Formats: sequence, C-alpha cells, structure tokens
Amino acid sequence: MRLKVAAFTALAACFWLPQLQAGVNVGTTRVVYQGKDKEANLSLANTDDDSPYLVQSWVSPYDNRDISADEFIITPPLFRLDAKSQNILRIIATNVQHLPGDRESLFFVNVKAIPAVSAEQHSQNVLQIALKTTIKLFYRPEHLKGSLKEAVDQLQWSVDDGKLSVRNRSGFNVVVSEVLVNNTLNKDLPEVIRPVSTLQSSQALKAGDKIVLSYINEYGSTVKADPVTVH
Repeated sequence: MRLKVAAFTALAACFWLPQLQAGVNVGTTRVVYQGKDKEANLSLANTDDDSPYLVQSWVSPYDNRDISADEFIITPPLFRLDAKSQNILRIIATNVQHLPGDRESLFFVNVKAIPAVSAEQHSQNVLQIALKTTIKLFYRPEHLKGSLKEAVDQLQWSVDDGKLSVRNRSGFNVVVSEVLVNNTLNKDLPEVIRPVSTLQSSQALKAGDKIVLSYINEYGSTVKADPVTVH
C-alpha cells in the first residue's frame, strides 16, 4: 500500500544516521559545550539543489533518546531550511545547576529533517522519509581539571578475575573507537568509558598482555593511544 505523508507526526519511516546525507548535512560529529559559555553552536547546510527541508532539533539524555532533556533548549527548534542554504542551531543551557561540577555530562543532539512536498507530489501518492541524525553533546563544567588526552593516558587497564577491566578515574568521557588486545579486536566494551567508572569485559586477560586503545577526540578524529602492557 502506498502512503502519503506530509508531517512529522505521520512519518512512515525514520533512519538513524551519523550525518544527514540526503540534503541536510550537520557540520560536526559532536558538540562540546564549555560550561563557561552561554551557548554552543551547530551548523546545518542544505546541499540539495531544489528541495527545502523542515528541520526539527532537540537534546535528549544519553541514556534515553526518546525524551527531551530539561537541561538544554535548541533555537530555532523547528524551521524551514531552503535549498542551498545554511543555518546555525544555538544550544543553550537552561537548567544545568544540578549537573556534576567535577565531570562531564553526556547528552545527544537530535536533528530530524523531512523534504518538502512539491506541487506535483500533492496530487500523487508518495512516501516522505524523515532523516534523523544524533550526535553526542558533552557538557564540560567550567572548572573541570585536566584534558581528554590526559584522561586516556591515565586509564587503568587491569586483570580482574582473568577478565579485562578498565577504570576511568577522570571527569572526561572517553569515546572508544576500538580496543585491541594482543592485536585482537575487543567487541565487548561499551562505546563510552564514562567518568569515574570501572568497566569489565568478558574477554580473557592475563598479565603481560598488550592493549591498544583508539579513541575519538573533541574534533571527531580517531587517535591511537600508546600501547599499554597489563601487569
């Protein structure tokens, strides 16, 4: 059965993408909101030659993408982005007083776009597909000490009951690209090693094994850390 969809509330399909490729492009893969700043910005561009898009944006908690976070607002929350044009989303912290001051807090920025219905399509049965992207939003408190690189260098890799364990004593989120144990890819650790936390993998580990972590820095680049030998 063919469907005609003309609004966000009646979407028949929605894709999760690292970047909106079909017309609307997000200018970065992550946003670091510095606590001392009044806002953080995110650029959007419609590279389509003739189709405008309706764009809706909001912030959600990292652990629950289905709800809107109370800590931030995005302006404009809903707008039309014409073909071959750009716009800036302003992410504004409105209720961050309760967030920890000694570590980063992690959220998602969600951007949903749907192409406009042309005059010809008004008389046809067509399927309008909304494209949705999510990128990480790191809220970094003003007085947080250290750096992400220092946090990675200070990760404590160890053997815990014969299994791989890693402890992050810093206030920074470490986003994992890959972990190699003796040149074998570990597929068990979560994507993010959260601040002041310890994670354990099911992968067997013994003293003398070598670990190489590749992580994603603030600019979205993959960085390979120095190898670590477990003692």
